[in-house]
Amino acid sequence: MQNSKDFHVGLVGAGIGGMFTAIALCKAGAKVTVLEAAAELGEIGAGIQMTPNVARLLRKYGVADSIGENLVRFEELNMRRWDGTKVGYTPTARVEQAVDQPWWLVHRAHLHAGLVDVARKEGAKLVVNAKVKDLQYEPGPKARIVTEKGDQLEFDLVVGSDGLNSVVRRSLYPEVTPEPPTTNCAYRAIVPFEEVRNDPLARQLVPKLTMEVWMGPGAYIITYPISNGNDFNLVISHHRPEKVRAMEPDVPIEEMRQIYEGWDPRITRVLEMIPEVSRWPLLVTPPLPRWYSSQHNVVLLGDAAHSMTNHMAQGAATSMEDGAFLARCISAHLNPQSSSPVSRLTLPQSLHLYHSSRAPLAKKKQSVSFLNGLLWMIPDGPLQRARDEAMSAELRGEPFIRSPNLYGDPRCVLEVYGYDAEAHADEVVRKELGLEDRVNEGEGMGTEGVGDANITKSDWEKWVGWIGRRQSEDRSFGVKSKL
Repeated sequence: MQNSKDFHVGLVGAGIGGMFTAIALCKAGAKVTVLEAAAELGEIGAGIQMTPNVARLLRKYGVADSIGENLVRFEELNMRRWDGTKVGYTPTARVEQAVDQPWWLVHRAHLHAGLVDVARKEGAKLVVNAKVKDLQYEPGPKARIVTEKGDQLEFDLVVGSDGLNSVVRRSLYPEVTPEPPTTNCAYRAIVPFEEVRNDPLARQLVPKLTMEVWMGPGAYIITYPISNGNDFNLVISHHRPEKVRAMEPDVPIEEMRQIYEGWDPRITRVLEMIPEVSRWPLLVTPPLPRWYSSQHNVVLLGDAAHSMTNHMAQGAATSMEDGAFLARCISAHLNPQSSSPVSRLTLPQSLHLYHSSRAPLAKKKQSVSFLNGLLWMIPDGPLQRARDEAMSAELRGEPFIRSPNLYGDPRCVLEVYGYDAEAHADEVVRKELGLEDRVNEGEGMGTEGVGDANITKSDWEKWVGWIGRRQSEDRSFGVKSKL
């Protein structure tokens, strides 16, 4: 069985998911090369949420330190009707304290730059102008990539982190094409925060750093601060008469403004500050039979495997979770997990565990993301009134168990934002290897009295362990690496 630095992984695609996976695989001990088709590294687009489930990864691997003050924490989420009436509310601190991680907002370019910085420090080789022309993975065991420049590279494992239009996915599943599930699509825009502050009407939205959602019939707007509070980010969701399958640049600005005519005058004033917009499709990849080749030398992650709508801000987050989970499985292939003779996973085992564990979660994310969009775009009427009433306990400061405000719904917070991809991977690896997965007496804070009860580590953490961690961890959520 190979030792770590003999195991060469080639990532195709240097986006957010690819760069984070490169970092995690370097930490796992693999030799890592990242191939990027573009002439230079970078990320286009606007703002992105780094929800607590991936903020934990940014902190652990030092990426948060690299990004620094461009990671913005906000104080609260306000859910509004299209006319500005406040109908739901989530204090960010309540979510952060429940899952012991921060909730950050960041410009994609700043996030990507931080990932690139750390990947280089960890030893990943980053190659630009390396567009893949051909991927040969049969008969194995190694996979070969031929670039358009004629370079030929061999890898023990090729990771397809090349997004919606994945060349790697097409090599495995040429018949699969991501499709928009409905006619829903989105504009994205950034307005200088200072311009919003200087407007007598719009400034009412920004007395503090908040996330705001306006929900309307067939449309919504979400806004939040990025870039150390210097930019005001907007995602402007709407429907078209036809499905949108590709980015449409330079949409007439009046077309965008007309959709939101009559909405809350504070946000329509901000829309007037936007000089130009492009329309972006919301494409979903259908379920794949499996995320890896039968030769176990090619694997997919992120949008290449499971693109989703943007309504829960989990597309990039899920790709980073994939990378963290995959790296732990590869680590269990490369590094002994115990003194037991059978203490490593085979590569087929690693890829099977990755797919079988992550695919159901990605499918659930696809569903929850789509459904949250439906909740935000309910037409005025009985269902809209029932939705708003179901959120009213939040406004009154009363305890609640369920809410259609999924960003603050207790179950969604714990399942989505409280998810720890690496802990999940370690759990399934231990089970696959037949290693002990129980909490022992005196093993940690609060374990006195466990005795011989057969309590798994995951059950302990889920129900009891988190309490002790509240006592021992730094809960200020400063930008500090934990690795």
